[in-house]
Formats: sequence, structure tokens, C-alpha cells
Amino acid sequence: MNHYITIGELSKLMNVSVHQIRYFEEKEILYPAYTDNNQYRMYGIDEIYQLAQILLLRKLNVPVSTINKSLNSFTTNDYHQLLVQSLSKVTTEINQLIMLQQFIQKVLKEHEDWNNLEGNYHIKHVDTRHLKKWIELEENTTLTARSLYEKKPQLSHLFETDLHYLYDSKKATLCFETTHSPDIILEKGSYLYKSFFVTDDQDIEHEIAELELYLTQHHYTTQGQLIILEKSYLSMFNNDKLHYEIQIKINPNPEGVA
Repeated sequence: MNHYITIGELSKLMNVSVHQIRYFEEKEILYPAYTDNNQYRMYGIDEIYQLAQILLLRKLNVPVSTINKSLNSFTTNDYHQLLVQSLSKVTTEINQLIMLQQFIQKVLKEHEDWNNLEGNYHIKHVDTRHLKKWIELEENTTLTARSLYEKKPQLSHLFETDLHYLYDSKKATLCFETTHSPDIILEKGSYLYKSFFVTDDQDIEHEIAELELYLTQHHYTTQGQLIILEKSYLSMFNNDKLHYEIQIKINPNPEGVA
């Protein structure tokens, strides 16, 4: 009885291609037990376990070029450190995937809310926000690519967050949320808000005027600055428009809020 198997059978047993097994042989990390009279490569139990270890090392991101060294000279401590490093990398990848999952969930919820609420004023409770100043825009000035570049913050995925424009009579201050040393703290409370699309700066000016009129008509008392949120990540749903939300903190006294 022949206790050995062919390369094709080894391929099926280990769920790896024949091409990959031959590649390992070319790189001198796996050889057949012997070659029979018909020039078939034959593999025994030792080769099966060696291939299993090679596949595990590849899964741990050990380059093929260094597997020969690891098979022949790695100590127990070397393998322990390899696993520690691999675990660290996997943990980082898992955390990145969790962050991506949370971002996708946020975008989907924001879009669903947008479809339900766009075009009308509403009131919602907003938690405390900690903001870092980014760019100050004086009256009658606009944001440019050059100003974004020259004053770029050291912050990854900046446009995947809500950018805050804080308005007063003379200027608008562009801010982003931060967890370290905030320049501005927006207090939690009830905020009157409305979602809207923007194609040019006049759309924002129009929405500011509309909000001021609405506040007067409904006798709201406001607190703090006017806030406009830029939700650029939602623009994937409408490529030719930016998604914005206008907000202002109020003492709730609603009269027929839509």
C-alpha cells in the first residue's frame, strides 16, 4: 500500500493550488518526499505538516523569502514574537474595520434622517461639542483650495466629519471637532436646525435670512452663535450638491415648529 500522495491530492487536502506548491518548491522551502518512476511528485506525512506550517507562516505575513530561515533557525522565542506582532497587526486592522463600520452606519443614518427631515425646521438635543479653530473667513471672503492647503490641520479623514462654521456679524470661523485642547466649546442643549443643499454661497446666505425670519416669527430666544455644519461625506448621494445643516441654540418655546 502506498502511503504517499500526489501533488494533486496534496493540493486538495490542503486547499492550496498545485501552482502554489510548485512555487514553494522553487523557493526551496518544500520538496516532495520522492519522485516516482513516472516523474510524479509524491508527498508523505512530513511534507503535509511542513506545508501546513508554511501556510500558517504566510498567514502570519512572513515573506516566502524568509520562511526557509524561519523553518530552519527560528527559536521558540522567535515564533512567540512573531505571533505577538501578528496579533498586534490584526488588532489594528480590526479596530480600523470597526471604525469603518461605525462611519458607514453614521452615513446611512444621516442620509435616512436627511430624507425624512430636509426642508423643514426641527428641534433636537445636541451634546457638548469641543471645537478647534481652523480658518477664519472675513466678511465677503470665500474658502479656497489654497487656504485649505496652507492651513491644513494634522487630522486624518477630515472631510468624513462634520465641519462647523460659526457665524457672527463680521466673520465665519471654520472649526472641526477635537478631543484635545479645544478653542471653543459649544454647550449642550436644544438646537433649532434645518437641513439643506448648497450649490453656491448665496444658498447659505438665503438660509441664514430664512432662519432669522423664522426665529422672529416664532419668538425664539437664542443663545450663542449661528452654526452651519458641512456634511461633505453625504455628497456621494448627490454629486452636484453639498449637504449642510443650519443650527442655533434656543430656549425652547416652540410655536408650530414643522
